Amino acid sequence: MKRDLLSYYQEVLDKISQADAPTFRKEMRKAFRRLLPDEREQLKYWFRTACVCRVNEHDLAKVTIRNDRRDQLK
Repeated sequence: MKRDLLSYYQEVLDKISQADAPTFRKEMRKAFRRLLPDEREQLKYWFRTACVCRVNEHDLAKVTIRNDRRDQLK
């Protein structure tokens, strides 16, 4: 039986959420690279609502994703 990537990453992230923060971040980045945009939104929603390791809203800082190397040179 074939599973979709979103449920796979949710399961993986749920298992490692309490074990190792650097590994969790690495897997989250990998998931964002491989998922489709609408699946990314679903993963963000899952993280904010159901993930054991979620943080409070006031602790979150805005994260920017650079699309272009020119942004990195500024």
